[in-house]
This record gives sequence, structure tokens and C-alpha cells, in this order.
Amino acid sequence: MSYRPINDDEETRRLHSFDAADSTRDSRAKPRPKYGLTASRLHSLVSVAAGTVMCLFGYEQGVFGGIIVGQEFQDYFHHPSPSLTGFVTSVYDLGCFAGALLTLVVGEWLGRKRMLIIFTIIMTSGIMLQTGAHSMNHLLWGRFIAGIGNGGNTATAPVWHVETSHQDAKGKAVVKEMVVNVGGFVISNIFTLAFSRATTEAQWRFPLGIQLIFVVIILTLVPILPESPRWLLARGRDAEAKTVLASLSEHDVEGDFKGIRDSVRQEMAVQASWSQIFRGGPATRRLLLGMLLQVCQQLTGINVLCYYLPLVLHKSVGLPELASHILSTGIAVLFMLATAGSLFFIERLGRRPLLMFMAAAMAISFLGIAISTEISHDNGHHIPGIVATVFITFYFLAFGFGWIAVPWLYPAEINSLSMRTKGAALATACDWLFNYVVVQTTPIGIHYLHWGLYLLYAVLNACFVPIIYYLVVETAGKSLEQIDQWFAANPGWLVHKAGETAFAVADGAATLANRAVGHDEMRQDNEGESMVKAYEQQQRRSYDVDMRSIDEDDFALEDEEEEEDDFRYQE
Repeated sequence: MSYRPINDDEETRRLHSFDAADSTRDSRAKPRPKYGLTASRLHSLVSVAAGTVMCLFGYEQGVFGGIIVGQEFQDYFHHPSPSLTGFVTSVYDLGCFAGALLTLVVGEWLGRKRMLIIFTIIMTSGIMLQTGAHSMNHLLWGRFIAGIGNGGNTATAPVWHVETSHQDAKGKAVVKEMVVNVGGFVISNIFTLAFSRATTEAQWRFPLGIQLIFVVIILTLVPILPESPRWLLARGRDAEAKTVLASLSEHDVEGDFKGIRDSVRQEMAVQASWSQIFRGGPATRRLLLGMLLQVCQQLTGINVLCYYLPLVLHKSVGLPELASHILSTGIAVLFMLATAGSLFFIERLGRRPLLMFMAAAMAISFLGIAISTEISHDNGHHIPGIVATVFITFYFLAFGFGWIAVPWLYPAEINSLSMRTKGAALATACDWLFNYVVVQTTPIGIHYLHWGLYLLYAVLNACFVPIIYYLVVETAGKSLEQIDQWFAANPGWLVHKAGETAFAVADGAATLANRAVGHDEMRQDNEGESMVKAYEQQQRRSYDVDMRSIDEDDFALEDEEEEEDDFRYQE
């Protein structure tokens, strides 16, 4: 075989083809999934799948409050008492609490996709049991089982969505999930309104059974979509993770792959134990702050109105059943628009001002609801009922602008790298636990306390203003490193006098550190350039001396060596 001399252009092309063959060889270890879709289409489908999970969550929040005021439901279940009504509604949240704890135990073992599939199947069985219920016991067990599935799904879907999103789209992904969550609440109000005048069991069975449409979408999309690349890397499946990243990106992913891999390895190396988390000190303080905001979110009274909005309008405000359904739907639409608008306020105003101002607004709203509902019951006039409806709408706008997203973002921002996973899981568990407390006690409070229930939540919201002012650390626009520095400089719990001083110190320290790192990187870059030049010279000599064809045998020995390296890494 003869070879002709090669010029520089040919040499460059051959070097590129050698690199391409080398990268192709990396993907031979595990077959690439045949998604058959562009990166943008894959991202869209992941958003649809994760969004459907959150939409189903919002639907479940609103549907039961819409059917329990129906005459057919009341007659079929023999007019349940307020305490039983509260329990059958809130037992769903106990199931969600159990599902969230299960996720903490088995989530990392099963992976994001299998978790979603398994918990969606669990939720399906609960939905079917509710839809076909012939007694209150069937309904109770159906609600609890559906809650387990929803608790696992809502703890998994946002993580999967964020971990498969582009870096610059992660924040928007969280807000989008909140918007579609409220969108599910809107849909539930539309369906309960549509069937509110039915004179058969369809009045409550159809709104419950229609949830199976969401289930079909989830179980159709999730199996054909990619797994989280971060989870794959954490399990030592590097080649598959790189393939997934390539499928989700339209450019070279080598840099992204190395960055994510290094981040995952660092997280795995510094994971904190449960004893370390509760030992006390700054770590425990940060953990408790994340849990505190989730508890405060539930004690603002949002689920007094979300779960029971038609009941509140019908029993407390005194509106007819049909009018309460119509107004519930309209208020839900405004709630969704306010949630979408929160995207423009979260980073501009900061966490602390937004939470404080909106807590004050919600306190005023509940005070107005309490006064107007009491006047309405005393004289039977319609004007106080209209005023109460206005205050309810004002409350939903305030909550949508300030409190729907921040308590979910805060645990991930406030906790250090070593405790972020456990901190977020505990905060979510607190949310579900206090969700149960609020939903369980609301029908009892409406029946026995009347307007006093709304006055109680007015006082709670007013108390959150000083709690946030004195305890909650501002995290907007701050890096995780800056937050670490802030806590190192401020060991005390009270933060109202600390201001931005510690963050300024942190910025100065970070600048000095970056300069030091910059010198190191310049030195490493120079060394790297020398290594690249030496590599190119070696390749030229190799091609000039041995001009044979490159085939599969050339990579056999290197493949075996890489497999041995992967095996040692997994050990």
C-alpha cells in the first residue's frame, strides 16, 4: 500500500477525524438512546411531562373543595360532619407527607424516571378508588393512596426538570412549574363548575375521574424521555450521562459534562450525615430557616382558601352554590396570572421585602374577610359578601406575587452544598405536614369559629413580618459562596442589623480568592497549551512514521483500560 504526502490542511482534517473517532469510541460502551428528537423538542417534552405532574397536583388541591359543597355528594355520603369533611380532605396531605419521606429513602436509588413512573401508578390506583367509591372508607383510602403518589411525584418532577434544563433556564423552570400548578387549580374549578348543576353521581365522580387524563400523559411521556444526567453521573454511568447531555444540547457538551461531573463528585464527597445536620451551629440554623419558610407558607392560610374556596364563599360569605363556583374559577385565573407575574419581582425586589410586604397585605386581606363575613351574617346584606370576595381576591394576588415561589426556592439557596438534598427534603415534608394541619382544621373552624378563623390567620400573617425582618437572610443575587461567608461572619440568629456588611466582606474575600485562582489558571493554561502543542507534534510524527488506516482494533486496548478505570472509580 502506498501513501502520498499530506499537507497541513489534510493533517488538520485527519486530526479532527481522529478526535471524532475518539469521542465516538466513548459512546460505544453503552448504546445511545434513540430519542429521534431535536434538543429543543426534548426540552419541550420534559417541560410538558414535569408540568403535567405539577398541574395534577394543583388540580387535586382544588377539586375536592369544589365537589364537597354539591348536593349530590352530600346526599350520597349522608351529609358528613365538619370534622369528617376536614379529615377526608386533609388525609390526602398525610399521604403526600408519606410520599415525600419515601422519596428521601428510595429516590436516589430508583432514579428520577422510575420514581415518576412508580408513584404515578400509585396515584392512579388512588384516583380510581376515589372515582368508584361506594363508601366514605373507599374515599378516605383513595385520597391517602393518591397523596402518596403525588408526594413522590412533586418531590421528583421539579428535580428532574431542573437537572435536564439548560443552566440559564433553571430559574424559569421553577416559576413555570408554579404557574402550571395554579393552572391545575384553575382547571379543577372549571370542571367542578361545569358539573355543579348535575343531578346524578357524575357531579362528583367525573371531576375525580378526569384526573386519569393527566396520568396518561405522564405515563406516555416519561418512559421515552432521558434520565437526569446528574443522577446518571452519581451512579457512575458516565458514558450514558454524556449521551443524554449530547441529546439535550445542540453544541459541544464536553465542558458541560466535565463541569457537572466535577460538581456531582464534590457533592458526593461532602454529603452531611443526619447527626451533623442536627448537631447545632450554622448548619442547623440554615436548615431550620428553610423549614421555617415552608411552615410559614402554610400558616398564611393559602389552603384555607385553595382547598375550600367554594365552601368559604358558600358558607362564610353566603353566596349561592353556583355563584361560589363561578367566582372561584375567576379568582383562580387571577391567581395564576399573579403567579406568572412573580417572575418579574422575585429577583428585582429581593426575598425579604417581597415576603414582608406580601405578608402584611395578606394580613389586611384576612382582616377584611373576617370583618365583612361577620357583618354579612348579622344583617344578611349582599354588600359585605362582595367586600369579602374582593379581599379574598386581593389575598390570592398577594400570595401569588410573593409567597408561592420563595419558600420553595429558599431551602435550596440557604443550605450549604453538603446538606442541600436533606434540607430540601425536610422543608418539603414540613410543608405537607402543616398543609395537613390547616386543611384538617378549616371545616371545623368555619363551623365553630366563623369569622374568628379568618381573624386568626390575619394575626399569623401579621406575625410573619417581624419574623422575616429579624430572622430571614436575603439570598437574592448572592452566590452560594457569598451566603456561606455571610453565615460565617454572622453567627447570631438576628439579621436585621447585619445588612450587606458581611456580603461586602464576602465579596472582598471572593475577589482575592478569584485573583489567586486566576493566577493559577493562567499558569495552568500555559502548561495546557504546551501539552497541546506536544500532543500535536507527537501526532504528526505518528502519521509520518506509521501511515496505516485507523480501525476498531486501534481502540481495543484503550477501551479495556477505560473500563478498568471506570470499575475502579465505581468501587
